[in-house]
Amino acid sequence: MAVYLRDLSARTPTAADLPAVKELFAICAQVEGEQEGHEEDGDLSASWQRMDFQLNSDAWLILTHQGQVVGYGAVWNVAAAGAELAKGCNWAFCVRVHPAYRGRGIGTLLLRLAEQRARAALENVEAKERACALLTTTVAYSNRSARALLEREGYHLERSFWHIVIESQTQAAWSERGRLTLELELEEEVRSAPDSKSPARLLEPAGRTMVRHYCCYEKQLLSGALNLLKTE
Repeated sequence: MAVYLRDLSARTPTAADLPAVKELFAICAQVEGEQEGHEEDGDLSASWQRMDFQLNSDAWLILTHQGQVVGYGAVWNVAAAGAELAKGCNWAFCVRVHPAYRGRGIGTLLLRLAEQRARAALENVEAKERACALLTTTVAYSNRSARALLEREGYHLERSFWHIVIESQTQAAWSERGRLTLELELEEEVRSAPDSKSPARLLEPAGRTMVRHYCCYEKQLLSGALNLLKTE
């Protein structure tokens, strides 16, 4: 199906748009109660500076007529861990939509633009490598609408994990900054675990603890054109 945007416009970002995009990230994270996409503002700034990332082809903005950024999407190339043949063929993307503008097809549009860009990049790749190319993304477990969208678009849950950051108030042996980061892989998603047994309840240090639950989705980048998008 085609996606229509009413009273909105789409364009590629420029360096001057970075503060507005960071603000959108912060709003989404606050609503979801998660640092969605497992990415901080510092990482966002660094990603825009990568030599292999071009704002005019690898990122998109959705704006109101007043110029407010209400949607952001980006896609970038990643190497498959331990898979030399697929190096350069795998892509990851992120999408953010302002909570007040969800349900209007913005997320679908940005997701499909990212997929279209990744597929186009495979045109000059050998068929053997193209056959195993993947497109992946990470979303907060609590973002049910994003997970539903991904599943409708043919993505499947590849893994689920907890991201835990412990910041101690006192000097810690493992770091001068007193910071420990852990990632717990989940072999099986537990839907009915009591709160008393959750990682958040088991970790109670004398400092600040952040516990985030994420889901990684992936989709094989098969050949074939997407149903393109329309704006009005």
